[in-house]
Formats: sequence, structure tokens, C-alpha cells
Amino acid sequence: MAAVSEDIEYTSRTTDQEVDTVAICPSHPDYMIIGTYSLLKKDEPSDYTGQTRRGSLQIMTVMSTFKPRYAGMLPPSLDRVDFPCAVLDIHFHPSDSTLLGVATSNATVHFFRFIVHGDVLGRRVITKLLPLGSVVVAENDEHGLVPLVTQFTWFPEARSHGVVGISDVTDVGFAATTSFGDARVVTLAVPSIKDLYDERAHQPVQQLAPSSNEVVHKHELEAWTVAVIDFGATSADENRNSTSRVILSGGDDSALIASTVSPTAIAAYPSASTSASLSSCDAASLDVMPLWKDRRSHTAGVVAILPLSPVTVRNGNGVQNRKDIVPLVTGSYDEFIRLFEIDTKTYRAGFRTKLRLDGGVWRLKVLDQYSVPSQEGQGQKSQHHTLILASLMHAGAAIIRITRTTAVSGSSPGDSWTITPVTTFRGSHESMVYCCDARLDTGSANGSSQRSQIQEGGEQARGESPAKVAPEYTIVSTSFYDMKICTWKFADDFKIQHQ
Repeated sequence: MAAVSEDIEYTSRTTDQEVDTVAICPSHPDYMIIGTYSLLKKDEPSDYTGQTRRGSLQIMTVMSTFKPRYAGMLPPSLDRVDFPCAVLDIHFHPSDSTLLGVATSNATVHFFRFIVHGDVLGRRVITKLLPLGSVVVAENDEHGLVPLVTQFTWFPEARSHGVVGISDVTDVGFAATTSFGDARVVTLAVPSIKDLYDERAHQPVQQLAPSSNEVVHKHELEAWTVAVIDFGATSADENRNSTSRVILSGGDDSALIASTVSPTAIAAYPSASTSASLSSCDAASLDVMPLWKDRRSHTAGVVAILPLSPVTVRNGNGVQNRKDIVPLVTGSYDEFIRLFEIDTKTYRAGFRTKLRLDGGVWRLKVLDQYSVPSQEGQGQKSQHHTLILASLMHAGAAIIRITRTTAVSGSSPGDSWTITPVTTFRGSHESMVYCCDARLDTGSANGSSQRSQIQEGGEQARGESPAKVAPEYTIVSTSFYDMKICTWKFADDFKIQHQ
């Protein structure tokens, strides 16, 4: 494990509740949403009999201090939504970047529209979390125990239909895990409210009925993490017309489980519907097929699953030794990050390598992926790098590099994988780091700067190539019991040096 970087500058702030999830808005990267999870103390007032948790959604600026962009600009108005339950997971939709999903401890996923607008005088930015409705993911057990929705992940597609601003809805779907051990697939229609001018924005919020809600597979203990892979979109085989969506989940039983669900069932939304509530007769039945269950690879609970972009790998020389795979990264309580290869034809997972990170690997997020050429002796090789942000519980936050090395020529036995810690950050964190997020500030995928290359004091000379700038990220990391949020920077100098 890499040594803790003591020279990283950071700022910190303290919240009023324990933070366990965070998401920077892709459309408004100056702002982030935090979700909180607090156990109710005995002497605290409760919202209902038997309440044990409370939580909130809070909009915050990514930077800890406000810097006005023009004279007279006032600090932004930051919205907050309190819940009589805990918030466990939040994500913006990949195809609708201001649609926010929120998983809670009362078996429900809530939906919000994140709205940013100016006040009448144009001096203050106003933020709003507009509620769109909620859906119950799982029912109580026979003893009345309410399951927690521990994590969810959106399906990439979103389809809108209906009369815009009056009855239009967006068909969405997601996979979720629960504290009962379930991995589920839920599809539903969410009101397509985009702004406060929509008359539905001022009507009472309704509970939404799912078009489908099915158990895909089940763990023996609590399920903590879920991921989705669309193999129809990953296979390089042009002759393969069929598509399959694979649901992977991990749990406290140390198991990594995979099942397929039919893509036709997932897309089977009632196209004629103009209501966000769908009756039971509209429900679609999923075609589920179990694939495999791996209980040997992890020695403790599986709590993070991260599929990477598909690649073609070599197992030796010759075309017949090439195959298409999806790299899969997992995190576990046993403090190891592991890498598997999932064959896009058989869907089987093969273990490739692992590295101990000195802390439970709770969350993983891809920052960047790129290829660089390299020279090693007389054999020319190319390398593909994946940069990952990891939340490591009591070990803080870390930047991890996963490298796939491919021989361009020679008698190499095949592709090889390595996992390398780049930097570790603890800052003022004094307890478990459960979540981090990042935004790209400078540098693009090809290494060029996203900002103007004109330097102070003069213009760039004609015909002169702009100087390459290392991709720089602003990272927010949070710790639970001490309620700390740290903001710090990371620059990927390696990318510029090797491209």
C-alpha cells in the first residue's frame, strides 16, 4: 500500500449528521449532494413509533469556501431535505444528469430533480431538490422488520413520453440490493418535471407504482453492493445479435453472485401510458437466469463492484487466443481490491490479481482510462491504465492505478494485470471514510487542457502546440463518525509524462 501523502493540501468542514454517500452533480459540478445516516438516540423526539434512524439530503458547494465570481454576488441558497429514515446511497442518472435517485432505510427509493437558478436580482444562486415521487423496493418481513435499500445502480436508458409539461413521464430502471439479501430489478415511470414552471412541481408528491419489481437472486446475509453489465453493448463480435443484461451483487456472505435478466422485459414499458402510476395489470415479468455464485474468492463481505470498459485480451500468440472480456473490480471487508475478467461469451468470471489496501474497500469510482506505449528491454509493449478513486473506511481515501500490459510483438504469453496504489489521503479524517467523489477540473481525455492555454502577459505563438496539462481533479472525501468533509486535489502527472 502506498504511504499516506502528508503534503496534500486540503480544506475540511464538519456537518451536523454522519455522511455515508456523496454525489457531485455532472451538470452543475460546483455543487454536490450528501446523504446522511444517523441513529436516533433514546432522548431524541421521533417522527413515528419505532423510528430508529433519521437522515437528510443536503446540497453543498464542492469547495468549502465561497468565492464570489463578480462584485455583489451573494453565497448560494442551498436546499436540504430531511427524512424520518437514513439515506444510504445516491446517484444521478447517467442519461439525465439532474435526476437524482436516493436509497433509504425504509425500503424506498426516492427521486428528485436537482434545480439551479438565479434569484430575481441575479445576485444569488438558488438550489432546489424537487421531489418527483418514490417507489417501494421491498416489503417488510413476517415480523414487520423493514428492509434497508443498501445500494442501487441506474440502468443507462431513459425514455420519455407524454405531453410535455403536463403528463410526460420518463421510463427508468435500476438494480438494488437490500438488507434482506435480495438483489432486485425495478422499472417504473417518473414524472418528467424539469423546472419549477411545471404545474406538477407544486402538487402533492405521490408514491409511484413500479411496472416491474422482481428478485433476481438472493444472498444468505445482507447484500451491500450491485452492478449492471450490458453484454450486448460490450461484445466485439459483430455476428452476435442477442443482448444480455447481467446483474452482479455482493454481500456479507462473502459471495459474488451473477444472474441475467431479459433485455426485452426491461424495455417493456407501456408506451401508451401517460401516468406516472402504473396499475398492476401493466406489470412486466422479468426472465431471470442464474449464472454463478462465487464464495471462494473473497474472505469477507463483498461491498463494492465496479465493471470497467470491455477489452480484447490475449492468452497467448495467435488470433484464436484472443477473447473479449469485461474487467471487473471488487472491494471487500477483507481489505483487498480484486480484479476479475468476465468472458463476454460464457459470462464466467476468472480471477486475475489482487492487492491489499489496509482498509475495507467500501466504494470504487473510475476517474480516467487511457493507453500509453512503453519500452521494456527489446520487447515493445502497450499499457492501458484505469485510475480509480477508492473509499477505504479506516484507511482513508486512495487513488489506485490498474494497468493491463499487452505485448505488441514477440512471444509474450499474454496480457498481464497489475494494481498499484498512487496516493493515499487521510487529512483530518478520524473515522471511517465511506464515500468520495471527484470532478475533473483541467486536462481532457487526450491530455490537452480544458481551459484556455493563453498565459498571462501574452498570447500563444501561432503554430505553437499548446502545452499539455496534467488532468487535475477536485476530490471530496467524507468520514462518518466525526462528520468531516475534506476537499483536496489530485493531478495525474503520470498521464502527461507517458503520452
